[in-house]
Amino acid sequence: MNFKRFILKLSDFGIKHFPSYFKPLEDEIRIANLGIIFEVYVGRMMFISIFSFFAVFGYMLFMLAIFGNLPLWFSFPGALFIAAIVSFAILIVFHAYPYQVLSSKKASIEANLPFALNHMSAIAASGVPPSTMFTLLADVKEYGKVADEAKSIVRNMQMFGMDMITAIKQVADRTPSTKFREFLYSIVSTIETGGDLKRFLKGVTQESLFEYRIKREQYLSTLSTYADFYTAVLIAAPLFFISILSVMAMIGGTIMGMSIIDAMQLGIYAFIPLLNIVFIAFIHMTQPAT
Repeated sequence: MNFKRFILKLSDFGIKHFPSYFKPLEDEIRIANLGIIFEVYVGRMMFISIFSFFAVFGYMLFMLAIFGNLPLWFSFPGALFIAAIVSFAILIVFHAYPYQVLSSKKASIEANLPFALNHMSAIAASGVPPSTMFTLLADVKEYGKVADEAKSIVRNMQMFGMDMITAIKQVADRTPSTKFREFLYSIVSTIETGGDLKRFLKGVTQESLFEYRIKREQYLSTLSTYADFYTAVLIAAPLFFISILSVMAMIGGTIMGMSIIDAMQLGIYAFIPLLNIVFIAFIHMTQPAT
């Protein structure tokens, strides 16, 4: 109980003295649905950061002064500097985590939305009520976070006793995807005005699938450019330089103090694989969410 009070006091101190850093997390934690109260999250964030600072400081001071046999005038500020870096890094990781969760959730929703809309359109065409449409959608795990959002709508209706309009609006207000939010509010508007939900879903599905195909075609075109770059820089250029180095090895000489053979081995076993890893990571980061 005392520990909980301590966490809340740390939270109050942080929010009061550093509101510009901590306050923006309140909405992000709520929307990310992390299952933790904002004040508790901030308190834990500060506690772990402070605890890590003293733990790392003590450990590094011991290692530098005893095992490193370094003078205290050097060990103390060195340990203090490393502990401050670790503590600050923990704060950054905690601060960035809700944003990362929201970003991942948004990417999953927008990647699966065209297919979920197609499913919803097919369900609506059978004449079932919208509440059943969301219930069926929630059971399809392949739709990722879209299915989770549908589960939230069903939960609001079945467990919290909300009417369907209120349940949809509550999820729409919390979703990180602007596209999905607009879609949910469009459903609410269609239902409230007595519009044709089947026609609406059919039109939205066609538009969404068309945008999905356009984005994929654009990405394939970009991949073609990346392939040309890869061929020129990571295949042709290394072969060209290896050929030159092979000729130079016959003549003799050094490159930046290294023998030609050592330079070739460094390029083959370190530089070229590193460039390939960087290129693969770049492709992975730039590809559309799936």
